[in-house]
Formats: sequence, structure tokens, C-alpha cells
Amino acid sequence: MSRRDLLRQGEERVISVTPVSRGVLRPALLTVTTFGLIVEASGRFSFVHRVEGWLELVFVVPLLVVTLTRIWRWRSHKIHVTTERVVLEGGVLQHQRASIEYRDVLSTRVDQRVTERLTRRGLVYLDTSTGLVVLGRVRHPDALCRFIDASRNSDVLRNDPLDTVYGFDEPSYYQPDLRAEEWPRLPYE
Repeated sequence: MSRRDLLRQGEERVISVTPVSRGVLRPALLTVTTFGLIVEASGRFSFVHRVEGWLELVFVVPLLVVTLTRIWRWRSHKIHVTTERVVLEGGVLQHQRASIEYRDVLSTRVDQRVTERLTRRGLVYLDTSTGLVVLGRVRHPDALCRFIDASRNSDVLRNDPLDTVYGFDEPSYYQPDLRAEEWPRLPYE
């Protein structure tokens, strides 16, 4: 599936977000540490220096493969906010795509722990008419919710120019042709 298939006729992309990486840091650190230990040991011990290539092949290459597959899986997932819907896509071997129309979204919600607030990460939920949809753990989840809410509400104000000023005309309760008993009752009376 190509990126051109993502958008409908007349639809525009507002923002695309990649969720926070999960399961990438530990294998990457383990790969670098194992490689560093083998290189350091080969400089100190002659028997390790003789089999350094085999040790790297046996210990580092599998860790590197795990790290690369996790990076590939992480980078394959995206959240696209468009002018008409939210599109979730991802998958390594089987590419999957799901979309949630704005008319089905009732509200957006963010779930964060204290540490996630400090690192500006959190889970984003969409409350829809069919149930709760988890968008995933993203960076700046409040900003993503604001983008979704602004895109949802832009249908009402889409045709108004940017310099439009909205005012409030207070209704008049005084009608001179009515007697005092016929005046409409104020809500606080």
C-alpha cells in the first residue's frame, strides 16, 4: 500500500506521529556492550584475539538482528491525523490500516504516570461510539489530542475567514407593548 492510498479525495494530512519506541533500547545497549567487551578482551587476551571474529559472529550478530527487527517494527507504526479522520497504520510483514472517522469520536483522553509527565509521554485514547480505541504511547500526547480535537471541530468553522470576529447580542427582555404580567420570566427569578 502506498502513501497515496492513505488520503481520500479532498482530505489533507494535519500531522503524522510515530509512537514511542518500545523494546529497542535494551537490545541496542546489549549489542554495543557485548561488542565492546569482545574488542576489549581481544586486546588483553591472546586466545580471545584468535577467535574474535567467531565471538562477534556468535554473540553480536544475533543481538544486532534482534535490535534491527525491533527498530523496523517500531518505525513501521504511524498515527496520521487528517482533516476527516485518524488513521492507524503499521505492521512489518502484514501491513494493516485502520481509520476512525471524526463523527464517531466522542472525546480524546490522555493517561500519564508521573514519570511519563516528566518525559512528556503518555497513552492517547479515543472514546468512540463503538468503544475505547488506544492510539498508543506517544510523545507530547496532549498536543496530539489538541490536534485531533481541533481537526474534529474545524468542520464547523471551516468556511469562516481568519479575521472573523464573533460577538454576543444580548436579547432584550423589555418589550414595551406588553404589560408587566406578560413579560417573560427571567431564569433567575
